Amino acid sequence: MLRSLHAAVFSPSAPLETALRQAGFPDTELQALRDTRAMARQLREFAQAGGRIGRVDADFAGANGQPGLIRFYCPPAPQARTHSGYGVLAHELGHALLLPEQWLPPTHFTDVHGYARARELGEAHAWLNQYRLCTQKVGGLPEVAPVLPIENPYDLGSQPVDLFSRIAERQAAGWSEARILDELAMLSAHMFPCGMGAGNFKTYGQCHHWDWLKATESRHPTFMDFLQRLGRAPTPHEQKLLTKRHVFVPAQGGSTTPAPWDRQAVIDLATALRGAPGGDLAQLWALAQDLSPCEAPEGVDGCRAAATHTRAPDSIATSSTQAIVTGEMP
Repeated sequence: MLRSLHAAVFSPSAPLETALRQAGFPDTELQALRDTRAMARQLREFAQAGGRIGRVDADFAGANGQPGLIRFYCPPAPQARTHSGYGVLAHELGHALLLPEQWLPPTHFTDVHGYARARELGEAHAWLNQYRLCTQKVGGLPEVAPVLPIENPYDLGSQPVDLFSRIAERQAAGWSEARILDELAMLSAHMFPCGMGAGNFKTYGQCHHWDWLKATESRHPTFMDFLQRLGRAPTPHEQKLLTKRHVFVPAQGGSTTPAPWDRQAVIDLATALRGAPGGDLAQLWALAQDLSPCEAPEGVDGCRAAATHTRAPDSIATSSTQAIVTGEMP
């Protein structure tokens, strides 16, 4: 049975192998899928459940996975299909096979934090699955450790984090899997998804907050008042501002966590945005700062720091960011 199933997954005429070839997987990577037992086992599980792999022609390279379907987004030549490889497949198998709660709709959750937590834990499981399968990889192309920009909590700068090194350090320190997943979930909230489109700089956490707000907007009269006053759909920059500044939903934290903005401040913000369409992030950040006090803890200058978005590591740092980047957890 296992041998026939292996042939159904990996023979040259098998649907999964055919789909992977069409998505741009080189022969060396396909051989690594066959030769790495843990990877082959997950692919068999995916195939047994009726899982499919698809290629999508796009102007960017990317991938996403969900139960039953993994897609690879392939740009035209001469652009490289950077996501068509073993490590990305390992990541998307994590999404497809692990933590089904991540796929519950926003309306299933009573608050944004429950929804965001499920989505961010799903990302954490995908990263941990990628790390495990990459460390067991047999043959194929060398795997490049993912060093990702992590956005600072109280400004628009970012700092690099090597996720594989972080996981290895935590394992060496004796951390439990649950604790490692907690940290990866925290980091994922401040990561930038790929394939968001030009000019869209929301992090995963900001995307989750916005998706939940839109799906449950009837529960939030102040949000509806804001949209009515704005008179148009918020731009991606405005969506980022609204979620990062916690205009409608308070940040999760202790007694010092600021409450959502009051209704008048929200209306004033909508009025200001309506009069300044197309503003860049720095302009919008300064505008919001004029209407609401800084949310950063005492001693952190994040709200006054240079409000310049970055998709690559930079040198902007705050004390609270250090807790995220270095993983200093209580």
